[in-house]
Amino acid sequence: MNRRQCLLTTGLASAGAALFPSIAAFAASDGRIGNTSREEWDQVNRDAAAKVAAIRPDSSDLSAPDQTLLGEIVTGGMMQLELSRVAADQASSEDVKAYAQAEVAEQAGLSAKLREIAGAKGITLPEKPDAKTAAAVDNLRTKSGDAFDAEYLRLVGVEGHRALERTMDKVEASADDDNLRRVAAIALPLIRFHLQTAREEVGETK
Repeated sequence: MNRRQCLLTTGLASAGAALFPSIAAFAASDGRIGNTSREEWDQVNRDAAAKVAAIRPDSSDLSAPDQTLLGEIVTGGMMQLELSRVAADQASSEDVKAYAQAEVAEQAGLSAKLREIAGAKGITLPEKPDAKTAAAVDNLRTKSGDAFDAEYLRLVGVEGHRALERTMDKVEASADDDNLRRVAAIALPLIRFHLQTAREEVGETK
């Protein structure tokens, strides 16, 4: 039976007040990711990964605006990846660990494909996380237990996916490059799915 327990965190009250109340209903481990069964969760992620892997990069030049969009995707994805690597190891809830593991697989696969696309077009992408990502990782590592899980879901599950959704919306609407548009077309449904399940996992009703 699903259980909910109240979680009070000052971090959510201050840093995440716009997204969560200071007291959030937080899902206990119940073998589901939000309201989604583990089997369905795994299948949706596998299907999206296969579609990303199937993209065949071309060598056409990227316009300056498209290069900017590519950089935004890479930076946002690296933040999601590095925070999720920490959560896959440190989360206390098995459901949150499963969420983080799927996010690592998603972002690692997407990063590999973006590097393949960039290489075909003669573009070099950053190899290391930026200072903002490094600081976020260091801060997350200071937390533990339910506070860690809640902070991870806030940063990656909700805020991170909202940011990625905005970026991919821009790509889909304005990018000239076919490869980038294909990436956005595949990624957007998965981003929205991960956003919704994160909201469900913390008990959001929006």
